[in-house]
Amino acid sequence: MQHDYVNPFGTGRTTIMKTIIHKFDFPLTTLSSGKRLFDSRKLVAVALLIIAALAMSTAPAAIVTVRVAPEGEHVFLPANISIDPGDTVRWVWEGPKHTVTSGDPVTGNPDGKFGTGLESTGFEFSFTFPNAGTYPYFCGPHREMGMVGKVTVGSSGSSAAQPLNVSTRLRVQTGEGAMIGGFIITGNAPKKVIIRAIGPSLEAAGISGVLANPTVQLNGSGGAIASNDDWKSNQQAEIQATGIPPSNDLESAIVATLSPGAYTAVVAGKNQTTGVGLVEVYDLNQPADSKLANISTRGAVGTGSNVMIGGFILGNKNGAANVILRAIGPSLIQSGISGVLGDPTLELRDGNGALVRGNDNWKESQQAQIEATGIAPDNDLESALIAQLAPGAYTAILAGKNGTTGVALVELYQLQ
Repeated sequence: MQHDYVNPFGTGRTTIMKTIIHKFDFPLTTLSSGKRLFDSRKLVAVALLIIAALAMSTAPAAIVTVRVAPEGEHVFLPANISIDPGDTVRWVWEGPKHTVTSGDPVTGNPDGKFGTGLESTGFEFSFTFPNAGTYPYFCGPHREMGMVGKVTVGSSGSSAAQPLNVSTRLRVQTGEGAMIGGFIITGNAPKKVIIRAIGPSLEAAGISGVLANPTVQLNGSGGAIASNDDWKSNQQAEIQATGIPPSNDLESAIVATLSPGAYTAVVAGKNQTTGVGLVEVYDLNQPADSKLANISTRGAVGTGSNVMIGGFILGNKNGAANVILRAIGPSLIQSGISGVLGDPTLELRDGNGALVRGNDNWKESQQAQIEATGIAPDNDLESALIAQLAPGAYTAILAGKNGTTGVALVELYQLQ
């Protein structure tokens, strides 16, 4: 069965943000080792959060969000950031009576390059940095309490850790229950990737009811680009050369060099079969002047081991990354999707299985911060959370409240 380019949202809204995916020095085998990452929660296979959105020919300028005095603390979070010329920093207030004042944090002398007056809760301030350089700043009333920051503008780009080599595991069904992942390649050069559809080998990790014979189809905005049923049926030598061929002959893989633009990968069962499957995308050419971006997956969310399990590794840079995760269900109805998950819940866990943050309805916590991103969920029952994450492995678990089931979308955006 051929599948045209599919927007995971359905036929409706697409979103573009400068979310950059890099590969770093973790062995690629780490990414398919569920035990290494998620033993404490019996989660298998590092999850990927892949997304399709609007195609882009070049990477846009970034908008980096800095939280001002989050949760009553007298700090900027993150305090030190690195960006490219032309990028914008947006400071969002979460507590009353603070300033953003460019100047010497030691003496408290402003230099007049950028800044605000004394502002209260709900305010935000943005400044675009056109030139390379170092720009220290401080909060006027709280400088002596250590509320200072620095923006470094240079050609090296952000120092924040970035998501890479990501995947999603869920129960693959038929029709709208197929697993639809997507990603954007941004930049100025083609990007070589491998896409894998995994099923039978999940049994070795203790997963039952696996997708016995997964197929994968890669689509671009112009239609189907490539498809595969059993990975040895074509590109065998090229797939083996990546060092990460599927471990079962019935699993599928595609190696492709893709120009900047929007792509989707549709994973289904051969002859309309169903079962638990895993979709993965790896960047095989990190040095290229292009990147993977804006990642999500849409599919059917079940219960127990059939919830949607996504994971990602932050790496390549040493700084903390500011990310937002969203679990979308009811608003998919507007895009013509039926059988949606009525009340999705979301958990973010670290590589040890410890809970970092959870959310049921997005307005119950972090409402102001989520709204400030400009991509708050459309429906109050949908979930979202913002977290500042150090480099490492993480997993997102999307489930239905009270054991409910349905089609849902999980998304990851990097805000910095």
